[in-house]
Amino acid sequence: MLALLVVAGGTGAWFALKHQPRPVAAAAAGRKILYYQSAMHPWIKSDKPGKCPICGMDLVPVYEDSPGMGMNTAGGVTLKSNSVTVLDVQSVAAARRKFVRTLRVAGTISVNSWTEAWFEFDAYERDIAWLKPGQIVEVSIPSSPGKIFTAEIKLHGARLYADQNFDSGSDSTKVRAEISNGPVTLGDFGPRKLFSGLYAEGGVRTETPEVLAVPRSAVLSPGAQAVVYVDDGGGNYEPRKIKIGRTGDEFAEVLDGLKEGEKVVTSGNLLIDAETQISQGGN
Repeated sequence: MLALLVVAGGTGAWFALKHQPRPVAAAAAGRKILYYQSAMHPWIKSDKPGKCPICGMDLVPVYEDSPGMGMNTAGGVTLKSNSVTVLDVQSVAAARRKFVRTLRVAGTISVNSWTEAWFEFDAYERDIAWLKPGQIVEVSIPSSPGKIFTAEIKLHGARLYADQNFDSGSDSTKVRAEISNGPVTLGDFGPRKLFSGLYAEGGVRTETPEVLAVPRSAVLSPGAQAVVYVDDGGGNYEPRKIKIGRTGDEFAEVLDGLKEGEKVVTSGNLLIDAETQISQGGN
């Protein structure tokens, strides 16, 4: 019986030692742990071991001498290669290019005669930089489904293509585009029945001249000024304030703060920015 108790006691002690939480190999290596962090969600940090509340993975230790993720001299972060892969960090060079902006507008049909009809739409102040005479507007009318009318923004005699005075209430003005494939007729009211005042919607495809531009996904707006993260190579990412001009469907014009050829982060920049903010907060 005594022998059995000794064996049982030894087995219990072995089991307890085997399964008790072990301080992560830092103690054995003599390395100081700064904090624990989620590999998948690096903004999740803790001063003790645990699991990421988002993905459930074990938090990994970040050591004092770790070359992985941390602040760099440019005020950004440095990521080791596996962190770059995990965060799916992708970068694209700023380049001079033309890019497109599709404006969605709404207004009414104005009919002056059998041969002349206009699409008059509201243009807000932010849209004026994109509009000019000669542009084509594709017009659709809900009460005439399936038909697309083509209208051209143009001067008509001495008539301006846009009102010179803005509506102070809506911060918009009226722009007129002449419909070239009229007349505007509806349903069973007869081929010569003209309608004026109909609600209509239009799409204007505009294009910039060649300008310095970056993908819209690269631009963050955490405050009053836009920010991009510049890829300096070697896992170093630097926050850079830039001045943005026109914004298109896929690209944004850069007026200041960035040079042609500099690489900006287009994917993973939100996570890099979160890590930068946390690191600057004293972690």
